[in-house]
Amino acid sequence: MSATVTVACKLPHGLVLRLHKMEDVNEPTAGGGFRKVKRAQVVGEPVTIKGYSRPFDRRTEQAPAAVTSSYALTRGVDGDFFKAWLDQNKDLDAVKNNLIWAHDDTDMVEGFIKEHAAQKSGFEPVDPNNLPRGIQAYKKEEA
Repeated sequence: MSATVTVACKLPHGLVLRLHKMEDVNEPTAGGGFRKVKRAQVVGEPVTIKGYSRPFDRRTEQAPAAVTSSYALTRGVDGDFFKAWLDQNKDLDAVKNNLIWAHDDTDMVEGFIKEHAAQKSGFEPVDPNNLPRGIQAYKKEEA
């Protein structure tokens, strides 16, 4: 990867990315004594990736859930850091389902966004006119 990448994230809340390394540590046992186990330890500083949701807007009274989902872009992320994070998190659903993706060329990222515009994250707001099966709108009882 290059020096920096642009990260596209289709999660409303974004992500905080951290790198870990496995270290041997002593863990106490029930009968006394210790045993050696592997434990993940954070390495370096975390990187915050932006999400597409925005805070509540008091002027328009529009809640974040009313915002249609799209990819949010975080520019200037260290390319080596992101590659190492991808290697450590290749089995994460957000990675496997293309909810987080990066490239050093912003045009490639924008093309990726257009290509995956219909991708669902599962965090989209519910459409009250098209409710999922088994869910119904509240109906006020007449007194």
